[in-house]
Amino acid sequence: MGRVKHSIFRTLYTPPEEVEIKVPYSFLGAPYGDEELEAVTRVMRSGWLTTGMETHLFEEEWRIAHGVEYAYTCSNATTALHMAAQLCQLKPGDEVVTTPITFVSTNQAVLAQGAVPVFVDVDPKTFNIDPEKISAVITPKTKAIFVTHVTGQMCDMDEIMAIAKAHGLFVVEDCAHTQGASYKGRFAGSIGDAGCFSFHAIKNMTTLGEGGMITTNRDEWAVKIPWLRSMGSRYPGDPHEDGTPGPRPYGVDDVDGYIPSNLRMTEAQAAVGRAQLKKLPGYIERRRELAHRYSEALADLPGVTPPYEAVDRVHTYHIYVLLIDPQKAGRSNQDLHAALLHNHGIHTVPGLYRPSYLFELYRKRGYKPTAPVAEWAAENSLQLPLYPHLTNEQADYVIAAVRKELGH
Repeated sequence: MGRVKHSIFRTLYTPPEEVEIKVPYSFLGAPYGDEELEAVTRVMRSGWLTTGMETHLFEEEWRIAHGVEYAYTCSNATTALHMAAQLCQLKPGDEVVTTPITFVSTNQAVLAQGAVPVFVDVDPKTFNIDPEKISAVITPKTKAIFVTHVTGQMCDMDEIMAIAKAHGLFVVEDCAHTQGASYKGRFAGSIGDAGCFSFHAIKNMTTLGEGGMITTNRDEWAVKIPWLRSMGSRYPGDPHEDGTPGPRPYGVDDVDGYIPSNLRMTEAQAAVGRAQLKKLPGYIERRRELAHRYSEALADLPGVTPPYEAVDRVHTYHIYVLLIDPQKAGRSNQDLHAALLHNHGIHTVPGLYRPSYLFELYRKRGYKPTAPVAEWAAENSLQLPLYPHLTNEQADYVIAAVRKELGH
C-alpha cells in the first residue's frame, strides 16, 4: 500500500500547471527585503534563538502600535484563540455567540473547550457579524462573543461592546485580517477583552510563514498568558496568581484548570515581525490604493458590488472581495473565475469563507444552515488579486479583463 499524500498546495490558491499566469493570487501577503534578511542573520549570529530580546521588543512595539496594555507573541492566531477561550474560562455547555464567516480556527477554539458556538448571521455589506441579531440568541448559558473582523474591516464594536456589557459577556476579537486596522480611531485588538492576530504567510504582514499575537487590556489575563503559552512554567521573577510581585520559587501549574502547552514564537520570527511592523503602514496604504483603483473602475458593472468601506474605520483590505449577482451580472462567480483564469491568465479565488456550520465537524453535531446572508455571500463572491507588490499595470489588466468578461 502506497503512502497517503496530503498537500496543502493543491487548493484554490494553486492554478492549473498548464495555464500561463500573468497576474497571480499571491500566497505571500507582504514582500520581504534586506531588512528581514538582516533580522534573521542577526538572530542566528546572536546564539539566542527563542524567547529573547527580539520577542520582548516585538511585543512592546506591537503594544504601542496598536494601543493596548499588553501584547504577547505566540505560534499562530489559532493558539491565540485557544488561549483566549481559556482566559474566558469556557467550560462544556457554555455558549459563545459567533460568526459563520470566518476561518475555521475561530470556532474550533470554542469547540475545543467543550463550549457551543451559536452562529449569528452577518451584515450583507461588510460580512462581519450583525450586531442587531446578537441579543436574540443570548441565553443564561452565554459566556462570550467571538467576533471576526473579516477581509480587513473591523466590526461594529461600539454596539457589540454595549451588548456584552449589558449581559456580562467577554468579547474576543479575531484580528487575523486586521493588523493595523482601526475603528473610530481605536486599533483592532484594543477594544475587546482579547485580540488574536495572525502573521501567516498570506496576511498583511508575516513572520516567516507562521506566527501570532494575543493582546489584552486586562491585568489579570496578562499574568496568565505567559504561563498558558509556555507549559505553565512559573519563574522567580513572575508575579503571583493575584498579580502581586515575586519572589517565588520555580514551579509548574495549570491555569484555571487548563493544561498549558508550548505556543511560543521563535526569535527569528519576532525579529522579522519587527521589520515587517515598520513596513505595515506602507503595505496598508498600498493595499488601499489598489482596492480603491479596483472599486472605482468596477462599481458601474451590473450585478457587481465592490467592497463596502465604512467612513469611521480604516479598511486594510487583507482580501478584496467582489459580490457577483449571477442574475444581474449574467454569469456566476465560478464562471467569471474560470474565464479570467483561462482567457486572461488571472488567478482569482471564487467564494469567501464557507459558513463554519456547513463543515462535517458541525453537521455531525447537529448544526444546520441558519445564516442565509452568510451563505449567499460565500457562494457568490470572488476574490481578486491584491497585495502590496501588485503593480498598477497588473491591476489595470485585471480591471480590463473583468469588464470584458462581463460584456463591458
